[in-house]
Amino acid sequence: MSYEAIKSLILTLLIGTSIFLSFILWTYQPNYKQIYDTSYVNEANVGGREILKSELIKPQHILFKKRDEVYGFEKPLLKNNFYEEMTNWTFYEYKESSVEDEDDLNHHIEILYPLQISSELLSNMFTFNDNINLPSWSFDKISMTLDEQKHTMEMAIYSVDNRRKITATVDKLEVFEFLQSYFYDLTDLIQYIDVNEDDEKQPIFIPKDTIEMQKKTLVISQIEPELFVNALFSNPNVVTPNRKEAYFTDGQRGMRIVHDDNGLEFIHPIQTTFERNDLLSLLDKSVEHINDHKGWTNNFLLDDYISINNELIFRLHHDGYSLFDYHHLTTIQEVWRNQQLYRYHRPLYRLDNVLSNKKENLPSSEELIGYLKQSESYEFNKINDIKIGYYVQFLHDSHSVSLEPNWFILYENDWKKLSIEDIQSATELGVGY
Repeated sequence: MSYEAIKSLILTLLIGTSIFLSFILWTYQPNYKQIYDTSYVNEANVGGREILKSELIKPQHILFKKRDEVYGFEKPLLKNNFYEEMTNWTFYEYKESSVEDEDDLNHHIEILYPLQISSELLSNMFTFNDNINLPSWSFDKISMTLDEQKHTMEMAIYSVDNRRKITATVDKLEVFEFLQSYFYDLTDLIQYIDVNEDDEKQPIFIPKDTIEMQKKTLVISQIEPELFVNALFSNPNVVTPNRKEAYFTDGQRGMRIVHDDNGLEFIHPIQTTFERNDLLSLLDKSVEHINDHKGWTNNFLLDDYISINNELIFRLHHDGYSLFDYHHLTTIQEVWRNQQLYRYHRPLYRLDNVLSNKKENLPSSEELIGYLKQSESYEFNKINDIKIGYYVQFLHDSHSVSLEPNWFILYENDWKKLSIEDIQSATELGVGY
């Protein structure tokens, strides 16, 4: 064989080897299931939507204080619409200062929140005209006053200990006139009273007179629990379901379906020692986590922050009213331990169309307080809050729920449903406030 023939043969072999190796590289498909955490590539969607942190924070009351009288919105949706309008305003002249002796104000508006909120969230809640440095203290109250000479509105946000405040102004005439109109004709407002008798506790405002509401029957649709496997387990491929017991596990984490398939409980048992997180960091983690699987399946609002347990509770709302039930199937609860989700409890249903409704009248504040003061079941000074809401009853067909108007009290850190029949009986016996 000539020298040139040998060179050609070697070159052909090298080219063939190169083609063969390229083919292997291009067609090789590694088993990624065994190499990395599939939570990064499995996209979960349980049929809800993503939201912003600010959408979860709404005031419990917006009160118009006119001399010795207090007025609030007749319907929660009107209150929410007012607050939505407020979030569209631009605030100027931001300033933080200490609280001096405040003058008594004849006319002002108070916005009361259901829990203490970090001031660092203000830039998510409202629009300021400039970059601002927010303090780290918390607040639960905002006051707005009108300057009749300048036709401006000043907002004051007070720290929980009432030592510091943030002030800012809105100088648009239409905003001034919008707020002023409520004091002139009390549009959409009814009278409220403070029923708290302990000056050291937060006031408890409730409507003074009888409230008319709608008892409703709503269609519900179930959310398939399998949709949460991708959302809650780091490697869904190793999760084994126990259909008989409605339980899913990967050997470490567990997910159980409870209360006739209407609720989900997930737990990731990890070390018990942990550092407490502030509200802002917990809210960031919870919102991101639930957004990742589009878990906001109805209208939820931030309801409670339990700092000792790193726990956030989001409550379901309908027509602006809070919803309650016996098995806590109207709340999303998240508990975090060292940057990891430790516990996740949530409803597995969506509220859909209204099937029927019927008008009902709730007892007045006089009837309610008269009952509570003579009740053997409650000590009046241990009641921390009172509100109107809906009690959720799951109907036997499992495809609908009844929303029953009721009074609820926050008693020893738990919401209790009051008996309308007992209140009415006490009223008939002549018990008054």
